[in-house]
Amino acid sequence: MDTQLHAALARALDGVPHHELRRRVAALSHRYRTEQVDDAAPGMRDHLDAVAYAVIRMPATFRALYAALSAAERHVDASFTTHLDLGGGTGAAAWAAASLWPTITTDIIERQPAAIALGQQLASSNSWRWTAADLRHWSGSADLITIGYVLNELSDHVRDSLIQTAARSATTLVIVEPGTPPGHRRTLRARDLLIDHGFTIAAPCPHQRECPTDWCHFAARLPRTELHRVLKDGTRNYEEERFSYLVATRAPVRPAPARVIRRPDRPKGRVVLELCTSTGAAQQLTVPRSDEAYRAARGASWGDVWDQSS
Repeated sequence: MDTQLHAALARALDGVPHHELRRRVAALSHRYRTEQVDDAAPGMRDHLDAVAYAVIRMPATFRALYAALSAAERHVDASFTTHLDLGGGTGAAAWAAASLWPTITTDIIERQPAAIALGQQLASSNSWRWTAADLRHWSGSADLITIGYVLNELSDHVRDSLIQTAARSATTLVIVEPGTPPGHRRTLRARDLLIDHGFTIAAPCPHQRECPTDWCHFAARLPRTELHRVLKDGTRNYEEERFSYLVATRAPVRPAPARVIRRPDRPKGRVVLELCTSTGAAQQLTVPRSDEAYRAARGASWGDVWDQSS
């Protein structure tokens, strides 16, 4: 699906003037970095704004949402047949969900006509349905609701209202936010609201207690195209998308014993893992080469489940 998305983006770029695209990318990148809150005004004025967003943000958004949805697949004991994506833009969450569950039915709520038009163009061979609606006034229900990179664009009141309405409309919610301290705080606020509504946290937290860290986030690596490097003045052929996420559900869960919450450190002869554990505490675990768990620790990555009995 990743390859298909890149091919669809390449087709959408055909004939687009790169000098104008670069200007739009700069404006959009500034908006994203500064996390501008705007409940009503359009962030995508026209087709070129939508293309700029899709080229710069859609692959990274896809990777982050795919990682969060993969956690839902692993930790939630339920079948997902219907999917509702709130503020879905050009459809990154739909692409991610279809990668995991090819027969899932997806509906997308999006207020911006330019994003809807481009999303439909990119998904020409898929049957996803877009509905033009404001997130302050929407309706629908599904097994699975995703809210990806949306809370950062909303005021506190609208954000809380959206989470509470979504809690009444789905069995499982997956929320993804930028991997910044404010993004983490927004995710924690959503976590508290969902627990109050009777949801169980399935991931990344291996517990329902208060978060033991002041900044929990993860990373997904994705390749950059040549155009992507040019538009972002980048030199590397890859980038890391840092994100915070939450999977909450009313279904039974398969909880993790612990999760790796930082990039593992591998000094000579040992591996040092920062873990969030099922007791609700953060723990630093050092696994020496002599330990039978050393091989598993060497293979552990940021965000992985850690089973200390392995």
